Amino acid sequence: MNLDDVSYLIEGSLAELGVEPGLCRGDKPGQWNITYKGSTVWIDVFNFPQHPDKYYFQVMSPLTRIPDRNQEAFFKNCLEINHGLYGSWISIKADWAYVLSLREADNLDKSEIDATLDRVAFYSSDYFGKLTFKFEGSWDPKPNDKPVNFN
Repeated sequence: MNLDDVSYLIEGSLAELGVEPGLCRGDKPGQWNITYKGSTVWIDVFNFPQHPDKYYFQVMSPLTRIPDRNQEAFFKNCLEINHGLYGSWISIKADWAYVLSLREADNLDKSEIDATLDRVAFYSSDYFGKLTFKFEGSWDPKPNDKPVNFN
């Protein structure tokens, strides 16, 4: 599948959610940013210069900043959560934890896009509440602290 094919499917999925795809497109083709089920969700379709004809479909949501204290217990808890997740996982990049799903775009269909958006948004919202409750007091306030998008 190419960028246009995958974009068409994604925008169909977004429209069914009641989201105007044109209003949530990112800075580059193949990027969308939405708020869904109480979570920020980034959708990316991308390729690598060394393989320009092979595209990837990624959905991710910032979960929480890595805590300043109790990091070992936090990371262990994230690994234990990963064991029960379906079709996505918690990943760490820089100072943030994310819920992430990544796959090749080949043979992607709209039902999988729908399910992936639901799954990532739900897990992010659900585990944000659980982790921030469990590790309450482990974060120091930081001004302008924002998650980093992978792409």
